[in-house]
This record gives sequence, structure tokens and C-alpha cells, in this order.
Amino acid sequence: MKKGIILGVVTGASSDDDVLEAAFALSRLHESHIEVLHPRLDPYRMLAGFIDGINGLAASDIVTSIRQDIERRRQAAHATFNAWSTRHGLRSGAEGAKSREASAAWRDYEGTYEGAMTLHGRLADFIVVAQPQAGGRAAQDAVVEAAIFDTGRPVLCVPTGFRELDPKSVAILWNGSLEAARAVGDAMPILAACGNAVVVTAGQSDGADPTDLVERLVQRGIEARTKRVGTLQELTPRALVDTLNEGRFGLVVMGGYGHTRLREMVLGGLTRQMLAEAKIPVLLAH
Repeated sequence: MKKGIILGVVTGASSDDDVLEAAFALSRLHESHIEVLHPRLDPYRMLAGFIDGINGLAASDIVTSIRQDIERRRQAAHATFNAWSTRHGLRSGAEGAKSREASAAWRDYEGTYEGAMTLHGRLADFIVVAQPQAGGRAAQDAVVEAAIFDTGRPVLCVPTGFRELDPKSVAILWNGSLEAARAVGDAMPILAACGNAVVVTAGQSDGADPTDLVERLVQRGIEARTKRVGTLQELTPRALVDTLNEGRFGLVVMGGYGHTRLREMVLGGLTRQMLAEAKIPVLLAH
């Protein structure tokens, strides 16, 4: 039996359990093995250029303090992983991935978040991360943006307090763009299990018309319809987020808009607003 791979990324934060529960729910939709990755920054890379002007003893103390914090977060993440695995009776390790039973494996990585996503994320079918929080940890923003920009894989961003992945009603943000088309294609394993898809549009499409997308979904046995929510000039990112939060959707599928320049991750306004304020899981593709 062939299994897909879902990569859940944990950082030692309180949101780790939300990520793992979402990864487990996603794995049950298409019988996937779960790999749980804990990426840790190399403290010497974090301090490169900063410790050059500090004497050796002080630099060593700084690195030791940072390593202690990193290890504390690793232990917290691993404890959450162990409790979650036990709760769901998951088989562990590589042997579990070959069986028909639900399975999970732990992965450690030290380096950069981009390096972690490049090495592990590009081999996954889906990546699951926690939603960044306003005023939250910069590390979580970096993990999310590395997952979106450095992997070419669909990323499920999970809000705080996640309880279940409910694909009965899915909102698809559609503007005809390459990113939106990729998101729909990547979401097909989920859409195939959904009871209802709503193609949400605001203004003119850059490519295929929303009704054409609805027709394709119906051909695949997915009940679908369109919903227009104003024009691009009228609709602010905040208004769209509010509309989706109030629409009783179980999932939002959308393109991840933005670009990379000199390795600085820059997210588009709508993407950032959705990641920060959506109260439902968001599946993005870039």
C-alpha cells in the first residue's frame, strides 16, 4: 500500500498540538504517514557578525544561553509529539510508514528554517504549520514563510484552538492566477472528500472564469457554486477575511501571493491578513 507524506512542523510552542491534530486529521483523508519536524536554528548562525566584537568568554556564555533555550523548546515539542502519538495510537518510525495503520515519525533539524523546509518540506505531499500570531514569535513567521516560498508544496496553516478539519464546506479564493490554480490542484485530495465547494471571487479573473472552475469541480463529483463578494476595488483584505470567517466554511483554499528578494520573505497583503486572522484552516500554494 502506498502512503502519502504529511509534514507537521513543531517549534516548542503551545500551538504544536493544534498542528499535530490537523496533520492527523489530514492524514485520515488520504491515508498518509506523518513526519513531525522540529527545526532548530544554529546559534552560531543566529549570532554571526554579532559575536565578532565580543570576547570569547562572553560569546560562549551567550551561545550557551541560546542553546539552553533551544533545547527547552525541543524537549517541549518532543513531549507534545509523544503525548499526541500515544493519544492516537500511532505506529512510530519508518516501519509504521509501510503499514496500513496510522503512523508518525519524529525528525530533528539544526540549521536554518529555509534549510529545514528545503530538505524535508519538498518531499512532503502537504505541510502543516501553525498560524502566525499578531505580536507573536518571529520564528513562527519565518517557519510559515519558508514553508510557502521554499518548498513548492501546499501548506496548511492552522489557527489557534484547532479542533477538526471539516471539508464539508470549502471556500476557494479564485482570481484565475497561477497561484490559485496550483492551490486548487494541490487541494484536490481534500476537495474530493468535501460535500460542498464555494468558489469565492471579487472582480475580473486573470484566467479561467469562476464558473469554468465550478464546471470542472462538478465533473469531478464535487458539488460547487460561485459566490461574488464585491469588486477588487471595494473589497479590503480585512473584509474578505471577515466574510470567510462568518461563512461557516471548514477550510479556505487560496494562492500564496508574494515574492522573495535577497532571501527576504515578503507576503502579499491578502495572504498575510488571512494567515494572521483567519479562524479556520487555510491551505496555500505558491
